[in-house]
Amino acid sequence: MKQTKAYQLQVQQRTLWVRANGVSTLLVAADYQKDFKAAAKVLLGGDWAVVVDMRLWQVSPQQVFDLFKAVVSWSYANGLKQVEVIKPADPLLLWQYLKATDVQQPADVVRNFVDDEETARLHLQAAGYLTEKT
Repeated sequence: MKQTKAYQLQVQQRTLWVRANGVSTLLVAADYQKDFKAAAKVLLGGDWAVVVDMRLWQVSPQQVFDLFKAVVSWSYANGLKQVEVIKPADPLLLWQYLKATDVQQPADVVRNFVDDEETARLHLQAAGYLTEKT
């Protein structure tokens, strides 16, 4: 039986969708770091956006934070300009996300916290990262 990953990555136009759906162990975070960069490769060379869907994420050990921070820093250095975070219901998970992504954010990066995918899509369409609903 194949084990599913604790995340899914999908590129849609100029946006990388990240769906977190489980506990992030050190092994998961290391795989995520590698897979994220590979998926984002097609977006490099211009501005791009990311949607982080946290609704199914679970509490994860603090040891993974440095790996997640490295992904965020790499993303900012490589053209990430807009972040849409679909908030989890549990405020502890939102706090953990904030700790796991606590790096110097460039002044030109927009980060929104939203309740659903449709709101994230509307923000991305308004900014030109998505041109149509797919």
